[in-house]
Amino acid sequence: MPQDTDYYLLLGLAEGASAEAVKVAYRRLARQYHPDQNRGDGTAEERFKGLQEAYSVLSDPAQRQAYDRERLDPFARLALGSPLFQPGASPSGARADVEAQVRLTFDQALRGGTTEVRVPGGEPVRLGIPVGVRPGLKVRVRGQGRPASDGGRGDLYVTFRVDPSERFRREGENLHRVETVSALEAIVGTTRSITNAYGQTIKVHIPPGTQPGERLRLRGQGVATRRRTGDLFVEVQVTVPRSLTDAQREALERTAREIGLL
Repeated sequence: MPQDTDYYLLLGLAEGASAEAVKVAYRRLARQYHPDQNRGDGTAEERFKGLQEAYSVLSDPAQRQAYDRERLDPFARLALGSPLFQPGASPSGARADVEAQVRLTFDQALRGGTTEVRVPGGEPVRLGIPVGVRPGLKVRVRGQGRPASDGGRGDLYVTFRVDPSERFRREGENLHRVETVSALEAIVGTTRSITNAYGQTIKVHIPPGTQPGERLRLRGQGVATRRRTGDLFVEVQVTVPRSLTDAQREALERTAREIGLL
């Protein structure tokens, strides 16, 4: 999304909207523009990506606060390549601290690793990426800021930003995704093989009588951090065929009457 995209406008919200209002607006629009419901529609796909990015920022208190500051002061986003730097001062005023934002892909955030941060006037700083890092996490690297007048150096503060995923929505360590089934599959039940965020194939049992919008919980299939592993919630969307032949419709009606559904 462009840097000047207004996340509040994208979600149809006022700036002071509550966290619950942000969640409700996102879920409503995400269902409308989800790629599974708009196959081949590039515009809907881009809108969906924008909604995910808007939600990832506005649903996180720290990121939302930073975003609100940026909306009031666009010059706070001065970019020196990548990542974004903002000079500051330590409480003593003797050393110049530096703030940097490192942008990660969704997969990088899940798996962790290392990256380099280039501080203006200094050597590249090699930084560890915590496994399962949350968007908005801020870490401090002592002595890696700007040179100071007293001969020392300030500190480097790095905030991690994470690109949204096309398949998953993250809430803490839990992940959410949508699985579409036919009306008949929802009635009689089915089993689906899906790929989790780590590339592993898992089976999802969709029980008979599953209702549209019902969520199935897969324990231990969410984001894995050093402390815990979240769950994966699969929201079931039910599709109804738009067109049937007369013979198909008659057969369905006859079967439905025989088993007492009509």
